[in-house]
Amino acid sequence: MSSNLEQLLATLTPQEQATVEAVAKLLWARRQPSPVPPNDLSAWEWTKLVATSGSFDWLEAEAEDVYTVTDGQPVQWPQP
Repeated sequence: MSSNLEQLLATLTPQEQATVEAVAKLLWARRQPSPVPPNDLSAWEWTKLVATSGSFDWLEAEAEDVYTVTDGQPVQWPQP
């Protein structure tokens, strides 16, 4: 690996590093002659990939916190 790339990676946060790693794995898998079909990945592997990819980071944004505990109506659950 080039020293420039190593220096750049060293400046990233752990979350950014995980995102770069996830994207690199995705790119590497796409160039393999026989990529692993999605059905061969376990739920845990998909969950880990999604959790580390940064795809849902936008949910942490304050602008997304649009509801309060006083919004909506109580749910009436049926009794068993």
